[in-house]
Amino acid sequence: MELCDAPPVVFLRGRILYHLVCEMGKLGENATVAERIRFYRMKRDMTGDMLGRLVGLSRHAIMYYENQQRDPLLEDLKKMAVVLEIEVDKLYDDYYRFHDYPYSAKIKEIRAEHNLLQRELGAMLGATRRAVERWESGQNKVTRDVWEKLKDLALIK
Repeated sequence: MELCDAPPVVFLRGRILYHLVCEMGKLGENATVAERIRFYRMKRDMTGDMLGRLVGLSRHAIMYYENQQRDPLLEDLKKMAVVLEIEVDKLYDDYYRFHDYPYSAKIKEIRAEHNLLQRELGAMLGATRRAVERWESGQNKVTRDVWEKLKDLALIK
């Protein structure tokens, strides 16, 4: 924290003015979704209970999200962003950016770019052709594990 040379108390026109200095937290670019939720919630001076009520979730859900016990739903992150008055992208990590793209189109693009059949992509990811078909139709969500495999195989950047 940088020190300020202003005195802690000043008398001005018969009034006492207090000079408060506090350290402003910073959010790293590699912050997790959990850290992002907590950072912006605290920046707005909200409790987990307050955020939960405004978003339509329990305080336990917020606690689970902030403690990385559960991945938030994309829809919940969007609601939180509205309540916290920030762009939703500020809460996202790359996995959520992938899902908000939409992911179904991204899976099709990956297959086309690498000239893969659904069964071939499925085999690379340890999944069935039917799973790939369901991801492409938006019926099933791509899990974080599958997304990590896509990254490890350099199929997404």
